[in-house]
Amino acid sequence: MKITFLGTSHGVVEKNRHRSSAMIEVGNAIYLIDAGAPVVDELINHDKKIQDVKAIFTTHRDGDHVNGLLTYAELLNWFYKDASVDIYMTEQVLIDAFKNLIKLVGNGLDENRIRFNLFDEKFVYKDENIKVSFIPTCHLKWRGLPAYSIFIEAEGKKVLFSGDLSNGIKENDVPKILFEEEIDAFICELAHFSIDEIKPYLLKSKTKAVYFNHIGYPTTRFEDVKELNGELNILVKSVNDGDEIEF
Repeated sequence: MKITFLGTSHGVVEKNRHRSSAMIEVGNAIYLIDAGAPVVDELINHDKKIQDVKAIFTTHRDGDHVNGLLTYAELLNWFYKDASVDIYMTEQVLIDAFKNLIKLVGNGLDENRIRFNLFDEKFVYKDENIKVSFIPTCHLKWRGLPAYSIFIEAEGKKVLFSGDLSNGIKENDVPKILFEEEIDAFICELAHFSIDEIKPYLLKSKTKAVYFNHIGYPTTRFEDVKELNGELNILVKSVNDGDEIEF
């Protein structure tokens, strides 16, 4: 399993940092976690075949996690006609909005190839390469809307993507699986809380490594990550666009 970060910024695009997206490669298949970045552009920049993308999983509705889906799906609709994909979104209203907009700009939508799917915490995606589970978070609890962490199992490895968590982790929002199972990597956002707020959870975790992405203001958080790496007995680092992890 190989993970490439296509976008590691927070809600605002920064120089050389797109908004949230990660590419997972297992065998000859590609899966995306979030699509805030211009994912078609990045797939091409990384010399990947659009046709190899099997599924896209989104963590919640915010634009920095889904806006790249529109261009991706619109291009599949009229140009990459030998490609098909399953897109998983958190709300039916989002699915309807995306489908309607693609129909407007693309003179219809080929729903046999471009399949938008609604999911919740009971849903588990599984194919010959990968198993994907969804863990609710409290990120949008204040708005009464769903948000999820995503747990990946592939080729004997386990990776937890935090998605966006609650501000200050006031909801005790870190997925319990981090403390219950040995996992190979915890890919954790760092936009809605500080290193000091997440540190107690990492001390209790069973992960072998922590990779911080989605790092927000202040920019001193990058330095905070470096300091934390010296305090824990596991690898701790921040990631940038284009960085890769291979298991």
